[in-house]
Amino acid sequence: MTFLTIIAAALLCAAAVYVYLTIGRIKRPAAPYFDGLNAAHRGLHSEGVPENSLPAFAAAVDGGYGIELDVHLSADGGLIVHHDDNIKRLTGEDGKISEMTSDELVLKRLCGTEHTIPRFSEVLDLVCGKVPLIVELKCRPEVDPAPLCERVSAMLDAYKESTGGEYCVESFDPYVVKWYRENRPDVLRGQLTEAFYSRGKKTKTMYMMENLFINIIGRPDFVAYNVRDRKNASLHVWNLIYSAPVAFWTVRSQSELDTARREYGEKTAIIFEGFIPETRTK
Repeated sequence: MTFLTIIAAALLCAAAVYVYLTIGRIKRPAAPYFDGLNAAHRGLHSEGVPENSLPAFAAAVDGGYGIELDVHLSADGGLIVHHDDNIKRLTGEDGKISEMTSDELVLKRLCGTEHTIPRFSEVLDLVCGKVPLIVELKCRPEVDPAPLCERVSAMLDAYKESTGGEYCVESFDPYVVKWYRENRPDVLRGQLTEAFYSRGKKTKTMYMMENLFINIIGRPDFVAYNVRDRKNASLHVWNLIYSAPVAFWTVRSQSELDTARREYGEKTAIIFEGFIPETRTK
């Protein structure tokens, strides 16, 4: 065996390992609503209309935009729509969602307004199938994601049956994505990530997440990546070679949106904030 043959074999093996680690699900469920979707990040929020609030979601529905939102499990097993693990940033009160009941949480006012933290059920009732949803499941790494996934899945099943509303799920936690892989293969699932390792989080897990090697766990249908990191090589491989969907967050201008779609295709989903895109959902 010649030296060049050995090199070629080694490169072929490396390529095979790379594909094995990064590739997503081969046969994805059809989701035409996701192609070219513009989704309002935590609703269409603005001055006096807090993020992840019912009026922010109502504004997105009125504008005809999709909605991205965050769901936590409260201490009593309720589903609460809020981004942070702790409610202090938006309510001024120090408290972890996982240590408070849903009845306590829904009384907390957001950003000094009359609007309060909503239940997931309230948001679904408001949207009523009118626009697509991107539901981010928030789960701490040390916590079993199954209870959260089971409750969210059951509520979305009922929502789909009653309204016909379209939705997909996503999470930074690959074990949430894995739960959907194993238990709900009919649901479009996405892996959230960004350039963690390049920004100084020098751990093996952060390296795997940044370069999509974490896909081996959940085999996602799409990757939701920080738009600032769209030059990532693995993301380009994902998009071009695998012909797999990409969603970008958080896009904050029309020019940034246009650039992302020019580089990754018109079917790229956009999670936007701080401006009104020129195009809406289909």
